[in-house]
Amino acid sequence: MPRGRKGSPQESVDSILLAISRREDIDPDTMSHYLDRLDEEWAEGAREKVLHLLRSNDALAQAAALRILSELATDFDLEGLEDFVTDPTVSDLAKLSLSPILKELGSELADDGIIEYLNDPAGAIRQMQMRLLELVGQNEMGVETILEDVVSMPVERRFAFINWLGNSNDPRAANLLVPLLENQTGKVVMAVIDALEQLGPIAINQTIPALNYVIATSSNRQLKQQARTVLGRLTMQSMLGSEDAAMMEARQQQYPPYQARVSSIDGSGTQLIMLSWRRPDGLIKGVNVLYQDQKGIKDCYGLDEMDAEQWDNLVEDLDEQGFSSFTVSFEYARAVIMEARALNKRTRTKLPIAYSIWRPLTEAGLRDKKALVNLPATCLEPLELNSETIALARRANDLYRLKEFASWLYEPIERIEPFISRYWTAQNVFSSSTNGRRKSKLKVQEERSLLEELVSSALDELIDDKWRATYATRLLRQAALLQQVGQAESVPVLRATAALLAPDSHVALHEQVFPNTLLHVSIEQGPLRLMVESLRSGSLSSFPVEFFQQD
Repeated sequence: MPRGRKGSPQESVDSILLAISRREDIDPDTMSHYLDRLDEEWAEGAREKVLHLLRSNDALAQAAALRILSELATDFDLEGLEDFVTDPTVSDLAKLSLSPILKELGSELADDGIIEYLNDPAGAIRQMQMRLLELVGQNEMGVETILEDVVSMPVERRFAFINWLGNSNDPRAANLLVPLLENQTGKVVMAVIDALEQLGPIAINQTIPALNYVIATSSNRQLKQQARTVLGRLTMQSMLGSEDAAMMEARQQQYPPYQARVSSIDGSGTQLIMLSWRRPDGLIKGVNVLYQDQKGIKDCYGLDEMDAEQWDNLVEDLDEQGFSSFTVSFEYARAVIMEARALNKRTRTKLPIAYSIWRPLTEAGLRDKKALVNLPATCLEPLELNSETIALARRANDLYRLKEFASWLYEPIERIEPFISRYWTAQNVFSSSTNGRRKSKLKVQEERSLLEELVSSALDELIDDKWRATYATRLLRQAALLQQVGQAESVPVLRATAALLAPDSHVALHEQVFPNTLLHVSIEQGPLRLMVESLRSGSLSSFPVEFFQQD
C-alpha cells in the first residue's frame, strides 16, 4: 500500500537512491523519510529508476532496489514487474531476486514461473544458491530466513535442496543442514545425514557435534545407527585429533552474555524468554523463545546487529504488548528454556525450525546431566498441607492485586462461556427492570446470589484433577520466578495455594479461595474476555452481542 506522507522532503529521487545504495547506517526515521519521497514520485519515474538499479551488476544497488520494491510495490506495479522478468536483456539473477515480491503480489510468474524466462536457468540457479550460502555464512538470521522457506517446500523439492547442499563442497552448507536434523521426518533426517557425509571433512567442526547430538537425543534406532556409522566414517577420513579440535572449536564459538529476561506466566500458561549476547563488535545478538506450558516451545525468533538502545526499545515494545519482563540470571532463563524443550519432547510437539538454529547458543554447555542439575529451580515445591498452610492460602485473593496475575482467568474460555452468558443475560434483565439510576438493594442481592450460584456450579462442572494439576504447577512456576526477581513476599501464599489446589488435596474446592476468586473474576469479566478472544480470532460472529444490549 502507498505510504503516508510526512511533509514534503526536498531531496531528489536520484540522491535518495544513491544514498540507499551506498550507505548502511541510515537510521529508521531517515529511511522512512526517503521512502515517503520515493512514494510521491513512484508513478512519475521513481519506479523505473529503481528497476534500473536492479538491472545493474552492483550487488549493493540491487539490494537497495529490492528493499525499496518490497516496501513500495503494489498490485498496480505487477504488470511492470512481470514485463521486467520477461525482458531477455535483464540478468537472470535480477529476475530470480524478484520472486519473493512477485509471490507477495500473487503473480503467476513467482517461483517456477520465472524459470522459462531465464537465459541460463541452470547457471542462474547456481548463482542464486551461492548467494544463499553467502547469506547463511553471515549470521543466524540468514539461516532462519532460508530455512523457513525450506521447511514449507514440497518434500521432493526439499530432498533436492538437501542433496544440492551435500554436493556443494561448501562448509557453509552445514549451517543449513544441521538444524534440519531436529524437526523433520525420519526420511528427511536420513537425507540430511547423507548430505553431511557428502560434505566430508570440510564441515567436520559442525558435523561431529551435530551427529553426536542426534545419537544422544534421538529415539529412532535407525537414525541413531546411521548417525553412528557416518560419524565413524567422517572421523576416519579426518586427521588424527580433528574430533577433539572440532568439539573445542564448537565450545569456543560462544559469545559473552549480555542480558536475560523472562516474562511472568500469563493466564494461558505462556511465557516469553529473552536471551542476548554481546558480539565482538559490541552489537547485540539475541533470541526470543515463547513457551506454552502444555506443549513446550511454541515459537522462536532471532535478533542480530542491535545496539543497546534498540534492545531496550524492543523490551519496551513487548511490555506494551503485554509481555512485561524481569531481568534474571542467564542460568535461570536457560533453565526455563530447557524445561520447555523437555516438554516438547514429552508431548511430541515439533520444535520451531528457528529454535534448532539458535540451540547451539541457548543450550551451550548443557548437554550433560550434571550441568542440567546445577541449573536454578523453575518450579518451587508446595508447602506441607497443614492448618498453617490452609490459613495462608486464605490470602489467595491478594494475588489478583499483582499485575502478574491480571490475565489469570479460567481456561479454556469455551468451557466457561455458558456461565458468562447466563450471568450477563441476567444482568440485562436486572437493568431493564430497574427504575431510576440506582439499583435497589434487592436487585444487587439477586445479582450477587446468581453469581455465587454460577461460581458454585462452575466449581463442580469445570474444575477436574487435570485442571487443578495444571494451575497448581503454574502457581509454583510463578512463585519460582518471583523469588528469582526479589519479590518473595507473595511466594508463601503461592506455595500454600498450590498445596490446596493439588489433586491429592483433601480441602474441598468450595472452601478454597483461589478457584473461587478465579471463577468470580472470569464470569464478571466475561464479555471483555470474549471480545478479546473474538478479535484475536478475527471474527466477531461468535461473540454474544446481546450481553451489551439494553431494553
